[in-house]
Amino acid sequence: MFSANRIFKRSICDSLILILIGSFILQSIVGLFFEQNFIYQFLSLTPPLFFSGHLWSFFSYGFLHDGPLHLIMNLLGLHFISRSVEERVGPTKFKFFTASCLLSGSLIWLLFNLDTNSHLIGFSAVILGSLCFFCLERPNQPITFLLFFILPITIKPKWLLAGLVGLEVYGLLNSELTGFGGIAHSAHIGGMFAGFLYFIFFSKNLSIPIKFTFQHSNGKSPRKSKVSFNPKPNYKVNFGMNSSIKIETDRILDKINEKGFGSLTSKEKETLEKAKKLLDS
Repeated sequence: MFSANRIFKRSICDSLILILIGSFILQSIVGLFFEQNFIYQFLSLTPPLFFSGHLWSFFSYGFLHDGPLHLIMNLLGLHFISRSVEERVGPTKFKFFTASCLLSGSLIWLLFNLDTNSHLIGFSAVILGSLCFFCLERPNQPITFLLFFILPITIKPKWLLAGLVGLEVYGLLNSELTGFGGIAHSAHIGGMFAGFLYFIFFSKNLSIPIKFTFQHSNGKSPRKSKVSFNPKPNYKVNFGMNSSIKIETDRILDKINEKGFGSLTSKEKETLEKAKKLLDS
């Protein structure tokens, strides 16, 4: 059972998908009556427009797309990749995450294209930033995707991220900077950089096993910092000499599945409680 507010409440990714589709339809309608550059000169990011004071283009460029395929790829990325980031950080922080990726992508792109008349459009910086965040948070969780939508490939996210970074750097040096190709690799790198920073500063799962201690001596200048490592201790659990807690817990869970929780004895409930405390510790 869901409340009415829950049913009609959309996620940020759902809203962005609808906004991107609406923007593309509007862009196409305007293109029927005017040249394509008509809308680009107001919303896309270009060095001349940037120096003219079009500061909103640092964000508005993301809502324009160069054809249906460009749009569809970003919609798929929003649905399958960015959605997991939103679920992890929450809607409020995901709004900031989206804006950060757009801004970082535009700044890095502008840095490499100041002396050109190129224009930047597309939501790809957010998609690449989401992918970077996902891979950093779950580096060893195997994922399966369809290469070219045909060939299934299973890979660890950390290797996917490493390969993607290599491809984007290669594309920047050998395609974008040489004037060949229409892919904004620098904007992709900017989005990934924002995803990296967001992971560092906002991820609750981030833990650094290094402790810095600064010592002062009688008001004198502090000594060199000491670095100490605090590895987690190994614990041994003994629930009795006659049976293993794992075997006993599995038996109790099987009993719950078959007869329900009410069929447990007080001793079995006590055993489950002990197991729960161990897992939480």
